[in-house]
Amino acid sequence: MKITSVLCVAAFVLVAIPTAYAAGNEADVSQSGKGNRAGIGQVGKGNYSGIGQVGKKNDAVSLQAGKGNVSGIGQFGKKNDALTVQAGKGNVSGTLQFGKYNDATTTQVGKGNSSVIVQH
Repeated sequence: MKITSVLCVAAFVLVAIPTAYAAGNEADVSQSGKGNRAGIGQVGKGNYSGIGQVGKKNDAVSLQAGKGNVSGIGQFGKKNDALTVQAGKGNVSGTLQFGKYNDATTTQVGKGNSSVIVQH
């Protein structure tokens, strides 16, 4: 599964980057259920990422580089996958998935991009 590879890369990035590069970033993860996985990687300043998962075997990854990016992922159900990548400044992304086997990918590069994905 491609999300598994991204989770490995995100874990490596979190270990390899000194904490000085993560000044002022915030990350929140909340999970309920069985077998859910989440990863957040942040480089820059003033980034926020939140992931909430309820259900079974959901995967979510948020990677942010830059300044003032905001990302939220909510998954409710079974075997949903979500990936958000933001590079730049002031990007905003929201992903919400209900049900089974949904797959969402958001990539934002530059300044001031916004996106919303809702799947049921």
